[in-house]
This record gives sequence, C-alpha cells and structure tokens, in this order.
Amino acid sequence: MKQNNRKKKLDEYKAVVLDLDGTLYYQKPFRMRMIRFLAGYLLTHPRAIKDMFIILDYRKIREDWERYGKTRCFDDTMDLETRQYDFVAERKKTTAEYVQRVIRFYMLETPLKLLYEYRDSELIQMIEDLRKKQVKIVIYSDYPVENKRKALQVQADLCFTSTDKEINSMKPDPKGLQVILQRLQMEPEEVIMVGDRYEKDGLVAIANNMDYVILDSNKKKRHVQKKELL
Repeated sequence: MKQNNRKKKLDEYKAVVLDLDGTLYYQKPFRMRMIRFLAGYLLTHPRAIKDMFIILDYRKIREDWERYGKTRCFDDTMDLETRQYDFVAERKKTTAEYVQRVIRFYMLETPLKLLYEYRDSELIQMIEDLRKKQVKIVIYSDYPVENKRKALQVQADLCFTSTDKEINSMKPDPKGLQVILQRLQMEPEEVIMVGDRYEKDGLVAIANNMDYVILDSNKKKRHVQKKELL
C-alpha cells in the first residue's frame, strides 16, 4: 500500500480533490469526543440505545455498500441514500423514515457543533494558499459535505457526495472521480486525490489513473507529509 503516489507538488496540479472525514479534520480524537457525548446522552435518554445500534449498522453497511447492496433487490426508483436507509430499516425492523431521522440527528447535525475544534488547520491553510494560486479545490466524500465544510470553515470550488444523483455510487467505485473530472474538464494527470484511507481514496484514484496522497491519522506523521507536498 503506497501512501504517496504523486509525481509533483500540489500547486503543480490544476485541481486537488479532497476527502472530508478524517482528511479535513482528525477523526480519531473527534470520534472519542462523540463517544463521550453519546454516553452522556444515553444516561439521560436510555431509550436511545436502539438508535446506537441503528447507527452502528448504518455505518457498517454504508462503508461496505458494494457488498451489502448486492444482497437484495431494490425499487429502481430509489436513489442510493434511500436504499441504504431502507436496508437498515429492514434489518432493524423499523421504518426508513426513522432511520433517516436517527442518522440526521446523530451523524449529520450533532457533530457540527463539535467539528471545528478538530480541524486540520495546516491542511486548510494549504487549501487557501492553493486557491490563491488558481488551483481548483474539490471536496468529495461518501457522506454529505456542505454543512461539515461550513462548520470547518473550508472554501472549495466544487463539492460532491457519493449519493449525489449523478454519482450514485460509493468509493472506491470510479464513477465519482469520473464525474468530477468531467465537471472540471480536466485529464486525470492534472488532478490529485488527497484522502485518509487507501482502500477508499487511494483505490478510487488508481481506478481513474490519478495521483493520490493518503494522509496519516497521526498528527506528527501527517505534519511531515504535508511539508513535502508544497
């Protein structure tokens, strides 16, 4: 597994595509903070324990959707996100609407209040510097981007989520980066992918013949990596 497969400095590419979770912020300490929050929440809302199991199942299924999605047939009118809610609802014997409410509250809304504290400020400064040099910045995540981007105070030229209608597939399916390249009107060699997981961000880049960098989760090691990028 190669952590770094780039041929030039970041500012020599025409565009940089960045993952969000675990890339624009440090995910491990953030997750520990969320675990403490959820533990406290459960003390005052013990019935919410069922929601925790829904979250765990949803994350597992979304992370490995390529496998889980093949285990049942869906209505062709369902988009990818609805299929995942429906899949979890069936397993947990509840409704897709309830699963969606749980995910919205615990995974999409509550984290926004805590996220800024864990941002990778060095990387975000690099993004600002790259934009000043006319390098296009794109954020591409398997999870919704816009509210987290705002919470982290990151500027981007374009944002994409794997469940967007035009993509409708999870990393490392190559379609997401194909859509991004088409929107940018650029060739793969003009763009680099920056993420935190080889099995997602590295493989999706490789599938599109694109350079990539996988940032370490350790702050000190990541600091050394970033110094070499510019």
